[in-house]
Amino acid sequence: MTKQLLATPKKQVPAAKITPKREQPSQYYLIIALSLAALSGGCGGGGDGESSSAPTTAPVTATTTDTGTGTDTGTDTGTDTPDPTPDPTSLDDLVIAEENIIESAYQLQVQVALNDTQRGYFSLCDDYQAQGASYTVNYESCLFRGPLSSGDLSANVKIANHQNELIAVVWHYDGSLPNYQVWQYDYDAESQLLSFN
Repeated sequence: MTKQLLATPKKQVPAAKITPKREQPSQYYLIIALSLAALSGGCGGGGDGESSSAPTTAPVTATTTDTGTGTDTGTDTGTDTPDPTPDPTSLDDLVIAEENIIESAYQLQVQVALNDTQRGYFSLCDDYQAQGASYTVNYESCLFRGPLSSGDLSANVKIANHQNELIAVVWHYDGSLPNYQVWQYDYDAESQLLSFN
């Protein structure tokens, strides 16, 4: 007897549906998204310098004082003095008078008159060091530079308010030593002048 092997077709089993497991968003992504949302909400534009509303000022109230007589007539005599304005505790409390013009820079009139026929050059700088009778000047810090015409130069230079001490340097193309002059802001003068003679 011979055994016969009968090949029976295999039953096909339907493939199981494999769906990829969907990962939950990472907590890091959530934190980043919330941080960006908070930051973008706090970034307001600075505006264009124009304001549609009038500036606000702190109200001043007048109070009456007791004269110590014990009688109150109920009429205001006009001799009461208002309480002094309290000291400001923040920038919002400051009130600036209309006639106070706040400037961030001033004009410096520069006049060089050397009566010299040599070619020369003028520099006005704010970064320098004194070294004995001479100076070391950082020419990268110059606020104004210009050539002399027959030893003369006249210019108006806009200077930032915090710069109240400058050095003026005149040097010639022939290689001779430069001439230095230190200039300081004059608080008593109505206009600022640098005269280099």
